[in-house]
Amino acid sequence: MKPASQSLITELDATLRKIPDARQLVILQRVTDLFLVGADGYNDEQIAIFDDVICRLIENIGQPALVELSDRLSSVGKGPGNALARLSSSDDIAVSGPALTRSNSLTDKTLVAIAGKKGQKQLAAIAGRPKISEVVTDVLVERGNAEVSRKVSSNLGARISETGFVKLINKAKKDRELANAIAKRDDLPEELVPFLQLALN
Repeated sequence: MKPASQSLITELDATLRKIPDARQLVILQRVTDLFLVGADGYNDEQIAIFDDVICRLIENIGQPALVELSDRLSSVGKGPGNALARLSSSDDIAVSGPALTRSNSLTDKTLVAIAGKKGQKQLAAIAGRPKISEVVTDVLVERGNAEVSRKVSSNLGARISETGFVKLINKAKKDRELANAIAKRDDLPEELVPFLQLALN
């Protein structure tokens, strides 16, 4: 971060310590509005400044405001990554759900970390993303319950590794709905088709 930007953040920190939470909420809403209006035109440095400001403003914000913020920021093509990572890590699915399902700003590293330690609601939200890489689906398949496994298998935007397919097929031996979902995929490795047939019979 450039010195001028750092100075701005330092000044903001000092100011926030002096104003009540209700006022901080108003500031957060205005900053979010400003970001969303110009989000498509901001460069990386400008987005980083918004990111720092929003991260500081959400420290003392209540649950309803966090839910709204997660929903609004998740709709942006390139959003404030750190703020979205914090929102998506919430144990409250109402807060984390929008970001986990829709945000393009969450990295595979963040998604893997969340999928590796959070509950089934968070895993199901990740399983509903338009696109999911193999490194993420591997964790979803490993930790997910029946709902998550079905959701991953039904999601044609989810890339599944061969190891992931093997684990899903093993689960499908006791889950006809899962077996049917796997059967509809066109990326199932040919050598695994006989094993799936056994699960379907």
